Amino acid sequence: MRRIKAWIRAFFGFSRAETNAFIILLPLMFVVLFSEPLYRQWRTRKTPDFNSTGLDSLMARLEWDDDDGTVLTKKVKPPIHITSFDPNTVAEKELIRMGLTPGIANRIIRYRQKGGIFRKQEDLLKIYGFDSAWFQQARKWIAIEQKNEVAGPIIRKEKRDAAIELIDINLADSVQLLTVYGIGPVLSKRIRTFRDRLGGFVTMDQVKEVYGLDSSVVSQIRRKFIVAENFLPGKINLNRATLDEMIKHPYMKRREAQAILSFRLQHGDVTSVDQLTEIKSLTENWIAKIRPYLVLE
Repeated sequence: MRRIKAWIRAFFGFSRAETNAFIILLPLMFVVLFSEPLYRQWRTRKTPDFNSTGLDSLMARLEWDDDDGTVLTKKVKPPIHITSFDPNTVAEKELIRMGLTPGIANRIIRYRQKGGIFRKQEDLLKIYGFDSAWFQQARKWIAIEQKNEVAGPIIRKEKRDAAIELIDINLADSVQLLTVYGIGPVLSKRIRTFRDRLGGFVTMDQVKEVYGLDSSVVSQIRRKFIVAENFLPGKINLNRATLDEMIKHPYMKRREAQAILSFRLQHGDVTSVDQLTEIKSLTENWIAKIRPYLVLE
């Protein structure tokens, strides 16, 4: 042992205490390194127990969520069976039975109630949130009945004009906006957000101001939507609104809002919208643009 210690000290340059510690730690390291493989080999030699009692207890612990949120134990959901259907006539309960969520099934029914028609299978994908994986699975079962139009250009034109029902752009929901070709979920949400910040569209020209809408999409929107004649937009109270309330409006930047607040501080309440022309930093075009959204109280 003395020769071993002397060799270790000479080879590693250890002190006497370090040499003693090394001799003690060395066998411990071998125990740590080889204990795990030996334990694993011993475990694998044990024969697994596949008795029915263990399997029954495992099945008893399995749980599934039912559609209404209740927890079911030891009950497997029945497989989904898709049968041939026409999306223009199929009932909402039938869509749910075939695997669609109640929300999407309800959107399909609402789309039809508002005059929407599925002319081809891919039209289903225009429904907001529609499951594309389910569509691929059900595609071969979608049977849309093709209705022949009456011959003759004049009759077709009359039928087409009669079928057009203009929708109030300020009341349109996401389903109605998604019927416009070129509008997806992102643009639909962007239109509604801009409309809410404005306080409502007062002219259809304002739709062009929505970021991301090209001219062709705007043209299609004009064919389907209008601004109701009796529509009253949300108003900004020029004499009571705070800076934060003013700059929430898309047309009111911080520069214009601060200019109006400074004018109020110097001259008191604004008595007429035309009085804003006295503020040099406000242009006539800007005042005309925001005039429908201003009120004096």
